[in-house]
Amino acid sequence: MKFNKIITALAFSLALGSCDFLDTVPQDFVAPENFFKNADEAFMSLTTVYNRLTRQEVYGNVYPLMVTGTDDLGYYDRNTLPVGIYNNNYSTSDPDVLKLWKFLYEGISNANFFLENVDKTPDMDESVKTIYKGEAKFLRAYCYFLLAQCWGNVPYRTNTQNTPTDVDLANMPQKEVLENVVAEMEEAEGMVGEIDAVPAGRVSKSAVRGILARVYLKLAGWPINGGKPMYEKANYWAKQVNKDSKHQLNPDYKQIFINYASDVVDDTYRESIWEAEFKGNRQDAHQGSGRIGNTIGISNGDSSLGSDGYSYGFISCTLNLWDLYNDLDGDGIVDEGFEEGSMNEREHPDVRRDWNIAPYRFAKQSNGNYVKFAWGYKGMPNVDVNGKVNEKNPTIAATQYVQRNAGKYRREYEKVLPRDKNQTPTNYPLLRYADVLLMIAESENEINNGPTQAACDAINAVRERSIPNVTKITTNMNYENFKQLVKDERGRELCFEGLRKYDLIRWNDYLGNMRSVAQNTQDSRWDNDKKFAVSYANNATERYMWLPIPNRELGLNKLLQQNDAWK
Repeated sequence: MKFNKIITALAFSLALGSCDFLDTVPQDFVAPENFFKNADEAFMSLTTVYNRLTRQEVYGNVYPLMVTGTDDLGYYDRNTLPVGIYNNNYSTSDPDVLKLWKFLYEGISNANFFLENVDKTPDMDESVKTIYKGEAKFLRAYCYFLLAQCWGNVPYRTNTQNTPTDVDLANMPQKEVLENVVAEMEEAEGMVGEIDAVPAGRVSKSAVRGILARVYLKLAGWPINGGKPMYEKANYWAKQVNKDSKHQLNPDYKQIFINYASDVVDDTYRESIWEAEFKGNRQDAHQGSGRIGNTIGISNGDSSLGSDGYSYGFISCTLNLWDLYNDLDGDGIVDEGFEEGSMNEREHPDVRRDWNIAPYRFAKQSNGNYVKFAWGYKGMPNVDVNGKVNEKNPTIAATQYVQRNAGKYRREYEKVLPRDKNQTPTNYPLLRYADVLLMIAESENEINNGPTQAACDAINAVRERSIPNVTKITTNMNYENFKQLVKDERGRELCFEGLRKYDLIRWNDYLGNMRSVAQNTQDSRWDNDKKFAVSYANNATERYMWLPIPNRELGLNKLLQQNDAWK
């Protein structure tokens, strides 16, 4: 880990009145004595902290791919066997592991730099300065949360490097890191602005409260096992998110993700509480693009100007996810009437399934054009989305569930034209109100050893939004069954949003669920060419619940120790 006294201070130009406050990326380096001359320069320094989270090595591409491609609901779907972080076979020299570590610590370093120097800014409104400080503190803590979640015991520093040799810092135990994280976030909560007063993409009180609930759930679960006191804290902060009734579920689940793709800020419902902001396609001055929809999207080899958007479609669903949608009552068994090829399966009552799991694919025709074809169902006509039968293969011969891509992020809704082959403006969800409601449901059940009315109200709201006329969950359900229902509902609602892997780890379910993926690859519903997916599931040993500390960092920091799983 290397901290620099002289850091990037001009990361993005500013547009305070919109979600475009992170736009262009000049790479100037300035010393503190030559900066912080006015409030604009102070804000420029603050944006360098935000910038590190939106790098393609973090939320712009690598981190979402890593976590969604190695959980039990999605896998990295290629015709050749993937390697590294996408197949649970990375090493201490993996470049993506190093980059993720590097940019998270750069975010921390930039926050330290800002906090040490912002008070030097002359004639700056004190209330504005307080808000900026709160954002920097929260972002620093959030970077540490990701580091502790991924690596466990990590170095913890809240000051900038003072000398060129000031690089040696020992690991802090994961529990202590997370305790510091919640302490700093709780301080920041009293400093940042309300969500209706903060520009899109910036940290608000709602974001701080919701992420605090997430961190406390981590402290409650494995491997720290803080139990009931931590669940009580998680419950408190989750309920604080909406204490002023500023958040609702968007009645249209699909619209949430259409908004992410089209850069629309939903001020009506505010279900999206915090998101990683991306801008443009790198074909103009905007250099803040990501790759969401291009890598986690519906595979499309058409890169023409009239295309719906080129996508590699790296992530596809597992049978575990498919079958979750066919278990509406949450008892772990596919419901009656949802057998293979049934009407209920074809015309599914849960609208989330055919949004989250792509119901169509792009197929290249003999003339070179790409046509949308519905995936269809075994024995059904093989037709394109306009109903035209594929004359070469007129009926679906196999169900091919697992070739269906993650469909949550769809490039056809991008407003920036022409659509670039690789760069996208689609934002990435970091916190949604639906997640908050499910955290309330989970923590209520854990605190009371069974579901309360508040728990049932929370989970019913999420379910009823997407499943018309679904049977309400009541307090008659016992602790274990409700706990499993929450786990499954988080999968149905939040799949492909970067949360599932670390949910499984804190529940201590990761290894068991990955074994189930490996077993399910023998199911006839898997296409034969896709059975290599068993490798990533079988590779999911205890070691791969953690990322290894990069060899480069061990060489730079003489006090740094490799985490236990990788010794």
